[in-house]
Amino acid sequence: MSPKALVIGLGASGRAAAQLLLAEGHDVIGFDSRAEAQPVPGLRACTLGGLTPPDAVYESIDLVLLSPGVPPAPHRAQAARLAPNARITGELDFALGVARRRWPECPTVLITGTNGKSTVTAMLGHVLTETGRRPFVGGNLGVPLSAALLDDAAATPPDALVLECSSYQLETLSDHPVDVAMVLNVSPDHLDRYDDLAHYAATKGRIFRGLRDGGLALTYAPDPRTRIGLPTVARYHQVVVDGPDAPRLHPDGHLEISDGWRVAREAVGLAGRHNAINALFVARAAEQLGVARDACTAALQRFRGLAHRMQYVASHEGIAYYDDSKATNVASVVAMLDGFERPVVLIAGGRAKRGDDLTPIADILRSQGRGLVALGEASDAMMAMAKGVVPTRAVVSMEAAVHAAREMAGPGDAVVLSPACASWDMFDSFAHRGEVFCHSVRAMIGADTGTPSPDTT
Repeated sequence: MSPKALVIGLGASGRAAAQLLLAEGHDVIGFDSRAEAQPVPGLRACTLGGLTPPDAVYESIDLVLLSPGVPPAPHRAQAARLAPNARITGELDFALGVARRRWPECPTVLITGTNGKSTVTAMLGHVLTETGRRPFVGGNLGVPLSAALLDDAAATPPDALVLECSSYQLETLSDHPVDVAMVLNVSPDHLDRYDDLAHYAATKGRIFRGLRDGGLALTYAPDPRTRIGLPTVARYHQVVVDGPDAPRLHPDGHLEISDGWRVAREAVGLAGRHNAINALFVARAAEQLGVARDACTAALQRFRGLAHRMQYVASHEGIAYYDDSKATNVASVVAMLDGFERPVVLIAGGRAKRGDDLTPIADILRSQGRGLVALGEASDAMMAMAKGVVPTRAVVSMEAAVHAAREMAGPGDAVVLSPACASWDMFDSFAHRGEVFCHSVRAMIGADTGTPSPDTT
């Protein structure tokens, strides 16, 4: 008899997991609380709508697979009551088990952190690709691992897995063998899902569960929360970024990776001290996977970053414009501003996240800020935070924000959209917000120069 699985949540990850379960011979039932969700072809049954699946669905269930976006508590309680012997797992956990059977020699890198994990994942994938590898790069970023496993019969198997892991995915992670595991940073986020910051940090720390003997753990020395869950140091090759005798960013700007491997800051083509630190994580992980140092340095120079993550947009009249719309919490904005090469006019605001204290932004603006333009639901809070620190303006649209920031900035300054808030009060997503910012910048520059904006031709 085929094992019987229940997939809860039929978004992109859940759908891919359901299809992989079918391919692995499971009898699959699907559930999604959204009545408008699309059923997955091939499932024995699919229930849409309601807070939890009907009790009857749990009859003879062997495995319950939770999609990352599904709050687990009510479903764990229901499973404990109705199918106490069922294994609880998630899309990434299940897919890693399948990947280990199919590609047993493929090294695995797991990457998490409150901020920067997508950039580090993409940067490491870029370095491996540029140096002749065939990595699969995905997980929380881009394509779910389950989807790659569905396609692997028609493709050359990857020779490395580089996986971004959200805290939601790590909630169900078991101890699959891992070659490199890293926690970049931990700051308040998703506190509507976790009891407190310690609970959130401990969930991030689950990334170290399967670290092999001789594997590489990368954490961030100034933040002890990145080392929660780290196994006994004696069994593992631990590297603490910025720690003694380990990868670190020197005051003169150069990066020192390991035993004399030094990289000029200019070799990292992304702005901000945080991206120099991101490059330290990437370079040390690449070295662990056997990438030659010269080749790694050259590949880092060619990496141009991800959309809406401190992405350069344009320069005009000596002012540079950057789109950092993905910065949806205070810690990510502080990381961006800390050590930024130019004075900054900051565009910030939106829907504030519970537990975020704006004070650290004021501290950074005091030394590096030229002005603040506030918009969205958090506009008043942003204005109050920056009062007496830098000149401030409140506006009602992104177009107005760009024009106001341009008036505050001068040659040699930067205008940066780094909101410290979610986007849903005014935009469909952080990507939509960033696109509107880029359009507004290019439209303004086109009007000033008498040439059409690239977004309006």
